[in-house]
Amino acid sequence: MGFMRDIDKKLPVSVKGTKHGLLFLLDDQCDFDHLLACLGDLLHGETATVFTGPPVDVFIDYGCRELSPDQARDLLNLFLQKDNFVLREWGGRLTLRRSGGTALGLATRPQSIHKGTVRAGQRLVFEGDVVVVGDVNPGGEIVASGDIFVLGRLSGVAHAGASGDVSSVIGAAEFSPMQLRIAGTVRRAPEVDGRAMETFMEFAYLRDGGMAVDRMEYLPYIRRSVR
Repeated sequence: MGFMRDIDKKLPVSVKGTKHGLLFLLDDQCDFDHLLACLGDLLHGETATVFTGPPVDVFIDYGCRELSPDQARDLLNLFLQKDNFVLREWGGRLTLRRSGGTALGLATRPQSIHKGTVRAGQRLVFEGDVVVVGDVNPGGEIVASGDIFVLGRLSGVAHAGASGDVSSVIGAAEFSPMQLRIAGTVRRAPEVDGRAMETFMEFAYLRDGGMAVDRMEYLPYIRRSVR
């Protein structure tokens, strides 16, 4: 693992080999563009062959960094471009960071990544949180027991907190859903002149017995206040 130790010294990325696969620990204090450039060089530059081979499970921990949907999409795409990488978990709450990679106590709840468009007639169900790297088209439905983040256009139906978790949220880069549901609360998208309103970088959450929609930049503050 000498090469992995060299990575730790040179880059804002630590790569740990565990019995479960590869754990990528990303520096949460450095400039995001610098992190992205270094990770791109690591995975797709001169060192790319080190990470080429048979399928390997990959876990990504970005620490306390608050990612915008665009940043999350750019970061995830670097990993998704590696054909042999099987992304198992992604988030800032992976307990492997604290345990030094010696045990897989990964997240407080499972976190899945779905790459591709959810088309009309499709209904995808996930345990825990899910990040959709693509669109959810009208007539498509995404269901999760935790949070839902769409790094594209949400035009279909999204149901977060499906098992009753009222702290779950639904966020999207392009926000124009047909219907939103969090736990047992349902809301149709607000309309303007008879058409669904289209907004950008927003999320829905429960507040005071109803559902509210706010700018994504306020998510960290609101999440601290409701959890």
